[in-house]
Amino acid sequence: MVKREALGSDDEIIVVSAMEDEVHLQSILSAIFNDTLFTPEPEPYYKLIFVLPEDYRRIKNSTQIVIGALGQDPSNPAVDLIKNILSVQQYRNSISGDKPIIISKDPFARNQLLMVINTPNVEKAKEYAIKNNKSIKSQYSMLFKKRQERYMFNSARQKELEKHLIEDYGWSIKIPWGYEVIIDSAEQQLFWIGREMPFRWIAVHWRDGTIAENYESAREFIMDFPLEYFKNIQYSENYFELNTTNQFNQRLAWEVNGLWESIEDAQGGPFLAYLFYDGITDRTYYIHAMIFHPGNNKVILLKQLDLIAKSFIVNNR
Repeated sequence: MVKREALGSDDEIIVVSAMEDEVHLQSILSAIFNDTLFTPEPEPYYKLIFVLPEDYRRIKNSTQIVIGALGQDPSNPAVDLIKNILSVQQYRNSISGDKPIIISKDPFARNQLLMVINTPNVEKAKEYAIKNNKSIKSQYSMLFKKRQERYMFNSARQKELEKHLIEDYGWSIKIPWGYEVIIDSAEQQLFWIGREMPFRWIAVHWRDGTIAENYESAREFIMDFPLEYFKNIQYSENYFELNTTNQFNQRLAWEVNGLWESIEDAQGGPFLAYLFYDGITDRTYYIHAMIFHPGNNKVILLKQLDLIAKSFIVNNR
C-alpha cells in the first residue's frame, strides 16, 4: 500500500490526549519545543493543537502528531490508544520511565513524525525531554527541511539566474520561482532578490579576503551593512544575537538573529544572517534574509529563507 503525503502545516503539532493530561503534556513538550521568534511579539516555532483520543482517526495522517498519557488508568482513552501503537516491550520501557518519549517516522503517511509520551509522571518525562532536547528537535528540523525543500526547490526554480551567479560571481544559491531581482551588481558585490505578499528578501554580499577576525569586527560590519546597502533600514539593538555556528553547510560562520526596522516608517520584522569566510574563493560572504508580514505568523517564512541561504555553494573549479 502506497502511503499518502502527510498533511498539515509544518509549524503545527497535533497532540492527542485526555483533557486532564493537557496541562502536563504542555509542560513536557515545552521542555522540547522551547524556541521563540521575536517579531517583536514572541512567536513560538511550533503551535500545539490538542485533540481528544476519539479524534485520532481524523488526524492520523497529520505531519506531526503527539499521543500522550500519564500513568496506566484504564479509563483514560489515550492509554488504550498508546497500548495499540507501541509494542509490549516499548510500552514497558516507557511506563517504567526508562524511555518515556518514543518517536516513529512515517507510521501512517510519508514525511510524518509520531511522538508517543507514555510516562508514570511528569518529572520523568521532563527529565528525559531536557536531556534529549537537541536530538529530538533535530528530527523535527530535518522533517521541515525535507518537506520544504521539496516544495521550494524540486519543481520551478530559476536555474538560468542560478547559472548566472555561479558563472559570473563564482557562487550561487537555489532561487525558487516568484523571486525578482532587486539589485544585481558586480560593482557593489551585491545580489538582492525579493518576493511580495508576504514580503521576503534575501541578499548576498561578498568581499575579498577576511574582514571579520573576531566578535567586535564581525558585529561592526554587520551593524553597518543595512545602512550602507539598503539605506533606509537598520538592525535594532533589541533582540540582536550574534553567535558562532558550524551548522552552515559544515562551515564555521557568524550567525545573526534579530529585528530590522525602517528609519523612515514604523515598519520592521525579523531577520537572520550569516557571515563567513570561504577559502576556495578567498572571500568573506554575508547572507542576509528578512521578512515584513505584520500581524501574521513569520516562523515558516523565515525558516524557508534560511533554507535558501543554506543552499549556498561556490564554484570549486
